[in-house]
Amino acid sequence: MSKELKLILSTLGVSIAVSLIVSFTFWNFQIQQIDNAQITKTETIVYESSNLIDAIELVTPAVVSIVASKEFQQMQSPFGFFDFFGPFQQAPVSPDPVKRKIGGGTGFIIKEDGLVLTNKHVVVDSNAEYTVILADGTKLYATVVSLDPVSDLAVIQLYLNEERNEKPSDLQIAKLGDSKALKVGSRVIAIGNALSEFSNTTTFGIISGLGRTIQASDGRGQSSKLSDLLQTDASINPGNSGGPLVNLSGQVVGINTAVAQSADGIGFAIPINEAKTVVDSVLEHGRIIRPALGVRYVEITPKLAKTLNLPVENGALLSDDPVKQIPAIVTDSPAFKAGIKANDIILEVDGKSIDENQTLSQLIQQYTVGESLELTVLRNKQRLKFQVKLFEVDLSS
Repeated sequence: MSKELKLILSTLGVSIAVSLIVSFTFWNFQIQQIDNAQITKTETIVYESSNLIDAIELVTPAVVSIVASKEFQQMQSPFGFFDFFGPFQQAPVSPDPVKRKIGGGTGFIIKEDGLVLTNKHVVVDSNAEYTVILADGTKLYATVVSLDPVSDLAVIQLYLNEERNEKPSDLQIAKLGDSKALKVGSRVIAIGNALSEFSNTTTFGIISGLGRTIQASDGRGQSSKLSDLLQTDASINPGNSGGPLVNLSGQVVGINTAVAQSADGIGFAIPINEAKTVVDSVLEHGRIIRPALGVRYVEITPKLAKTLNLPVENGALLSDDPVKQIPAIVTDSPAFKAGIKANDIILEVDGKSIDENQTLSQLIQQYTVGESLELTVLRNKQRLKFQVKLFEVDLSS
């Protein structure tokens, strides 16, 4: 073989070797990039799941299942019963009443000695007896401390014994967050006694809307208007009422309250910032205290204004209820003492307009008992100013 041919083959071999090394290095680099991307992606998923699991584990020990029971007198059947070993016989009747479960809900512990926050409609029956099941299965007994006269909130106290004279001392409490920090798309967890049967059921979703207003029914034929609610697609079922809506830090940001029956994935919760006022009131005074004006009113809408031929399309029309015999102005109330009358229309509270975004009740709740404020009132098409000092409305059990 000539020297020239050997040189050519040698050069070609080196070139092939270099090409293989470069190709392998590049290919290996790509593989590492893919592996790193997969590792990073996996780490992100694990991290997110860990946050979710950690949040659930943090708050679940503070979540309780509430059971409402009543005693019923046993009735004797007029038909008797059939004895398979003989003829029909008279049905035996026990002289003792039978205690039966009539409902249930959820709550969460806000103080180590067993103070629990829940929905008012969960514990509104003053003739019922309430027991509570902790996350670990421990059964405790409860009494209603106070019901909120304004919102669907209530506070109950847990006891270790049926006599209800010994409080627990070391229960785990739920940490309260800031509902004002929530945005549409914020991820949240709902925990509750679903269907009053499946305790500590956990669902996951997002905040779907803010500042919602609904007309809610408590299942007993009573309904009330709830405003400034959080909307979520985290599944909320009957029995979830009063349970916590939690962020990924394990902080309670809302109280699960209602669900749209005609829709799928639409639930509502009271913002925790509203409930903090209730908690502070109970801790300071032993009951829920709310400021009141002492009026009955109807919210004015464009449709109502047209129907009644009113001069304005927003505001609060002070109106009597002839059916229930409720006066527009409560005697000796702040409104009464200020000189406000039936058929007046309250337009503003300290310069803040009453409209579809903020009701008279919402504006009043921004003040405390004993505070004074100025009301702008329309009477016979004349705008008047009234100075009013708020008093306390108390609906303690």
